[in-house]
Amino acid sequence: MPDEGRARHEDYLIDLPGKRAEYPPLPWTCSNIRMINVYFEVLKGPLLDRLPAEYCRTSPSYCRLTIIDHPESPAGPFRDAIIALGCRLNMMPAAFVAGSVTNSEKALAAGLFERGFPNVLGKIEFESSVGSAHAIVSDAGGPLLEVRLPLLQTIEPSRLAYDHVDALRTLPERKTELTITRPDIKVERAAICKNATIEYPSERAETPWQALQCRNVVSAQLVHGTRTFAGGGQPG
Repeated sequence: MPDEGRARHEDYLIDLPGKRAEYPPLPWTCSNIRMINVYFEVLKGPLLDRLPAEYCRTSPSYCRLTIIDHPESPAGPFRDAIIALGCRLNMMPAAFVAGSVTNSEKALAAGLFERGFPNVLGKIEFESSVGSAHAIVSDAGGPLLEVRLPLLQTIEPSRLAYDHVDALRTLPERKTELTITRPDIKVERAAICKNATIEYPSERAETPWQALQCRNVVSAQLVHGTRTFAGGGQPG
């Protein structure tokens, strides 16, 4: 029998701002994005503790780390990062957001009210070249994780495909609503890395970023393309 998630919806309730910050209406078309995307194995227990009961875990248990740099968008330049739980919804592949960060107040507002993520303001350092990529994700408490792709190899963009990303969005009446964000990346150039690493500069067990620590990197990519940053919808 598949392992069902053990998290309660209440675990993902957040305090919404009393005043909604202004931001351009979604969707935002973001050209020339750079994305670091890493799949890595994690322990089963911490993943099930954060996965809602609508979902079942995969075997082996894994997470998806995504860090995206948007040099241009209707809301100005911004970066965001998510750690998502690899899972299945109605037996179809999915990824459920357990933690998310952005460096933009407008992206934060749009995420909170229309997507369910990103939902924490922080700092994201991102650099890439033809041969390598590197990023550090931080929140108000300091660095959460550091990822390195030290040696990149170009691949055909058609080799990559991404599943939808889901989250629990907090409603004004202090309830949660499951939202699904469809695959939003048009891949124009891509490279893979076979020796990527994820490191944890500090011990912060209270955050999903550290509780879901990498045990083994499965695959890692650096992607260039266009992203459509859109609102979430109901499960179909």
